[in-house]
This record gives sequence, structure tokens and C-alpha cells, in this order.
Amino acid sequence: MKQPIFPRPNDPDHDFSLGHYREILERITASHPTLSFAEAAPLGRGLLTRDRFVIMRHDVEFSLEGALTLANEDHAAGVRSTFFLQFGSDYNIFEQESATQVKRLLELGHDIGLHYDVGLLERSNADPVVLARQMIDLMESFWSTKIHAVSPHFPMRFGRRLEIPGVVDAYDPLYFSEIKYLSDSTQVWREGVVTSLLDRYDRIQLLTHEYHWSEEGHRFDVLLLREAMQKYRRLYQRAEENIVRFRQGLSLRAERDRQFRKRFGPSS
Repeated sequence: MKQPIFPRPNDPDHDFSLGHYREILERITASHPTLSFAEAAPLGRGLLTRDRFVIMRHDVEFSLEGALTLANEDHAAGVRSTFFLQFGSDYNIFEQESATQVKRLLELGHDIGLHYDVGLLERSNADPVVLARQMIDLMESFWSTKIHAVSPHFPMRFGRRLEIPGVVDAYDPLYFSEIKYLSDSTQVWREGVVTSLLDRYDRIQLLTHEYHWSEEGHRFDVLLLREAMQKYRRLYQRAEENIVRFRQGLSLRAERDRQFRKRFGPSS
């Protein structure tokens, strides 16, 4: 039998390789129907009339590339998930490459939600609920999609959530108390890996994070540092490209100024 290039831990609670993630998806889909929040939210409390299900949720903290990796794995397993995206994180969802990655998430059949930062919103001079609703409206318009749910960033730190019109919150009691909530937060399964609990719980909300899972199964600190280096390389390359473009622009300044005046009229 061919051995994996990166040996996996014997304890599945500590295995955060993509190989293990695929096995988790296989086990879940064999025992429970899966739902995204776009499918679960419109049911309201009618959701509880279903005997078994797992709501699939991803809070995207640092890497849209990592989110897309999990999105592809979910899609291959026939699973629809909700990816909660931030404003003001290490990524910018409206940057060209990032916006394309979000579009790809949607093309794979997943849906998106707002991963809102209560602290950020409360530091503004506006009503945090109004701001959050405006963020949702912008996301819906930009990607021509419907957002059904939100999730707070650092819920344990702030200890509260916002009541935002038109969406459900992933920490509403319906999804957090009346349904079993399981999370891989900081690569720690509080009660054991989800697959060890599928026989115990019929109705589950499963939260996973994109920066926990990798082909090699590295620890989260290694993955965060690797992500930082990748972002540095992208920024450095972008800076080099801008330098070339600006220097070319300077060499053509006189001609471009003439074209600009022709197009927009004489300067005042």
C-alpha cells in the first residue's frame, strides 16, 4: 500500500490533513443529509421537523485560496456549504483575484454570508446594525446573490451578536442550542472529531475554518506563517509590476497628457 507523502497522526482528533477532511465528508454524507444556510434558513423552525442533517459552515478568517480549496472538496463530495466572509480581514473580497475566487465559490453551488466584526462596527460613528446590513446589500449586489445568514467574528471575545434584519445569525439559539454545534476552532475538537459524534447527534451545525486544513496537515501556526509569506510574495510582485507600469507611464507622459486634454477638454 502506498504511504502518504506526509504521514498523518494516528489520533484523528489531531489530523487536519485534506485527506482526513475528505474522509470526514464521506462519513457525514453517508449518515446525514447536508444543508447550507441558504437551504436551512428559509425553513425557520421547520428545520427541526427533519430527523437528521448537518449544516455545513465555513468562517473564512485569513485565506480565500484556502476557502476555495475546501469549497472544491465539498463540491466533489456533493455538499453545499456557506462561506462567511469578512470586511477588514487579511484579504479584500473586492480585490480582483479575491472577487474571482468568491465568484467561483458561488459557481460551485455554495452560498456566502457576512462574517461581521462587532468591534469594528462599534468603533464607527454609525449604527452597527445599519452598517452590517449595508455590507450585506453590497455583497448581494456585487455578486448578484442572496445572503441568508451572518456569523460574528470572535463571538467569545465580544459575547454578543447583532440582530440584523433579513438574515439569520449562525449563533441564533435555533442553530446553536437546539441543534448540536461542533467546531474545529484553533484545531481543537472540544468533544472529539465530528465523525466520532455522528451516531450521537442527529442535528448538527458544523463549523470549520479554512486555515486549519492543508494537504500536509500542518499545525495552524505553520499555516498562518506560510499564508503570510505567500501574501508577501504577491504584494512584492504587484509592487514590481506597478513600478514597471509607472515608469512606462512617465516615459509617455507628454503624449498621454495631450490625449487626456483632448478627451476631457482644456484644463482650467
